[in-house]
Amino acid sequence: MEKKTFAQLREQRLAANEKLGDIYVKAANRELNEEEKMQVINLTREIEMCEREMKGINLDATNQQANASRETANKKAAFRELVSEAARTGQKREVLLFPTDSNVKGNVTASGAIELTIHEMIPTLHEGLGLPQGLGIVTGVEGNELWPVSINDVEMEEPGEVEALNDQILEFEKITPTQNRVGLKVPVSNMAIDNAAFDLMAFVQTKFEIALREYLAKKIYSQANWAKNKGPFSGMTPQNIELGANAYKNILAAVAAFSDKGFYEGNVCISMDRVTEAELKATPKIAGAAGGFVIENGLCAGYPYTVSHFVNRTLNSAGKLVPTADRFIEIGYWEFFALQQHGQVRMVVDPITLADRNVTRVILNTAWSMTDLSVYINGANNESQAFGLFKVVETESSEG
Repeated sequence: MEKKTFAQLREQRLAANEKLGDIYVKAANRELNEEEKMQVINLTREIEMCEREMKGINLDATNQQANASRETANKKAAFRELVSEAARTGQKREVLLFPTDSNVKGNVTASGAIELTIHEMIPTLHEGLGLPQGLGIVTGVEGNELWPVSINDVEMEEPGEVEALNDQILEFEKITPTQNRVGLKVPVSNMAIDNAAFDLMAFVQTKFEIALREYLAKKIYSQANWAKNKGPFSGMTPQNIELGANAYKNILAAVAAFSDKGFYEGNVCISMDRVTEAELKATPKIAGAAGGFVIENGLCAGYPYTVSHFVNRTLNSAGKLVPTADRFIEIGYWEFFALQQHGQVRMVVDPITLADRNVTRVILNTAWSMTDLSVYINGANNESQAFGLFKVVETESSEG
């Protein structure tokens, strides 16, 4: 017999209590008969049984939590020992990163991605760093990949009764991801390493987490013309979109343009900055009507949206990411964007290079690729079809 959950036991206990109450209500002005007395005995036993099993479940959960805490502490101690040993011996150490806590919920696995050896790299939303709905992250990719693409269709003909049909050729292209090395170095004071009260693992992983979240967000959202990994809006020429009184209609029209290409509206995600979000939260769907606002209930014109200041960022002549003079809105079907981490995530502990500063460097190396899979759809010539960049322009005045 399948063991009941805590919630099921709670519902069973509640139902038994209600039945018990009904019996006493019916017999408010008389004594219980024999049948009712037996029912009271059985219901009381059922309630006590539920309470015993609920206490047992609570005890099991407490023990599991304690075991998880001890496991996490052991792993943190092992990490500190590894770094301390490298600092003592003066020898560099290379290790593959490992998960710190199998019970963590805000991790890559929980977001729907394939599991990697690091679980804390992409946590819940932060300003400008949340990833679009529909974007899948694949990690630990090995070997080469290829996406075959059919770039044209065929058409029905109406030949004469005995005329030959014309040959129609189906043409194909292929898309392959380009891996680019991605890494960073985190200097850690040897005094921090030696301080048992300092959570060294949390410190290093926090640095890794923030760096990776920012790396992915600025690549994915910004229109900067990156040399290596780049998002779908990189170097894209924007179209104009008016907000103001017609914002609701114009956003719907922009999304509808993708539907004309064959994309389904249910998978779209819109991205913007905080100022545009605030404006659309205060913009009525229909001027003068009580129909709600363009952004309400967590949706923009009825579609999921994300907010990031990187939407309005590009590269200057010095190669630095800077704000643009204008505001932009991005529309994308993110299932057509392949975001992949390749191979292993390697960490090197280097106690030598900065030994004169009493510092040990922790170095991270891996590889990522970013691939727009829509660049050949509908016969396009290496031009994104599933993503659109829109420059916000002032509403033209209707005054003469």
